[in-house]
Amino acid sequence: MNTNKAGKARFIFFGIAFLLLTFSFYSNLFKVAVPIHYKEYETFEEGLLIGRMVKAEKDGFFASSGFMGVNYLRPDSIKDKLRVNDLGLRDSIVSENQFDQIKYYLGEKDAPDGYCVYVSHSGGQASLYYLIQKVLPFSNETNYQTLRFLNAILMAIGFLVFIGWVLRNFGITSAIISFLLIFLSPKIVMFGGNGLWWSLWNFYVPFLALLLILEKRHSLPGTISDKRIFVTLFIAILVKFFFSGLEFSSTTMLSIFIPIVYYSYLERQRFAEFFIFSFKAGLVALGAALVQFLILILQLWTYLGNLGGALGYLQTAFIRRSSFVEFSDQEGTNSDPSSLSFVWNNVIKYYLRENSWDWGFTPVFIRFRFAYLIFIIIICAGIIWFLTRKLHDRRYTALTLATFTSVVCPLSWFIIFKEHAFWHIQLDIIVWYMPFLLLGFAIIGTAISLLMSRIKRTEKL
Repeated sequence: MNTNKAGKARFIFFGIAFLLLTFSFYSNLFKVAVPIHYKEYETFEEGLLIGRMVKAEKDGFFASSGFMGVNYLRPDSIKDKLRVNDLGLRDSIVSENQFDQIKYYLGEKDAPDGYCVYVSHSGGQASLYYLIQKVLPFSNETNYQTLRFLNAILMAIGFLVFIGWVLRNFGITSAIISFLLIFLSPKIVMFGGNGLWWSLWNFYVPFLALLLILEKRHSLPGTISDKRIFVTLFIAILVKFFFSGLEFSSTTMLSIFIPIVYYSYLERQRFAEFFIFSFKAGLVALGAALVQFLILILQLWTYLGNLGGALGYLQTAFIRRSSFVEFSDQEGTNSDPSSLSFVWNNVIKYYLRENSWDWGFTPVFIRFRFAYLIFIIIICAGIIWFLTRKLHDRRYTALTLATFTSVVCPLSWFIIFKEHAFWHIQLDIIVWYMPFLLLGFAIIGTAISLLMSRIKRTEKL
């Protein structure tokens, strides 16, 4: 009977959590994010995705090599190996025409013949969304809202998968608190507003896939082979690349090692075992990345008609995103843009100072920096250590170890792709949650759960 009640309680909890997350992501129903910020967030990128669907409808599925972009009045302006690297030209065209794309999609205006491509992304999600809306028996206006709602559902499911793992391993109190902290995170909600471009859930697929399959292997030893794990990982990373290309690639690639750290410690694996398994997982991840690069090269080659131009673009793009040379030259600074001190002072400090909970439902402005949130996580980790130091339960130390190892994931993006991180703070702030802050929320929830249990035991004495 108690088992049935617990099962019903969990079903109700996940049902309510699913509805709350879905409608928060889809419409900012609870004003977790400031409404104007939610509505206007990342319209630049959303215009590219809608523009791609318009282009596919007008000129065919493989038009412009499948790249996303915007339809505009002048002929293609960047279709050569030199101007394809002119971000100023590209961004000015996209900015000028971003809001017209939805009008073309809804049939309010006729789409012009010109098309400005965005070639840093294969555009897989736009192609898939185009195919989905083609089979839907609705108007394009309804199709667009249906796709947005589908994306919100997938976002909610992704976070609930993680919350389910927290519940199974650390209890219902930890899971509820983790859910509340995710639900009340405006930065996450923002990605649901104009979220078809980002499809935020896909960034968590590799991390969650490995987390779940290693959990199952831990629960049922000998039932899951390494081969099955690595095949699952390969597919999961391909899914990520298909939907979001190389966006936040270092963060996503490193996130796969966090479940390995957790279960390696939990299962008392020797360092050699941990290293070999991690090395193999890394090779699998690199293999999936190679597939993505080959696809992108093929698209660029087809679009530019020149293999050298395709390879040159990728080389230039990497150097641009990982270097601050142009910035330092313009600013006249003598600092070495490749030094850690430069990155700390010009990038990481800004991300620590950003507001983590700028809610739209509060009558007054609240500033709660990410640095404060990280400090709370550290305090809660200390509480967990103190309350469990005499227990023979490695879960708590494993969670703490995995959490603080995972800080490498966002830091990798800030350090390696410092140029992108510097210019796109309002966007790149999301990498704090991949998956460092998610695990940090589990730390907070577990600390509160342990404190509540300690208080109850004390009251009984």
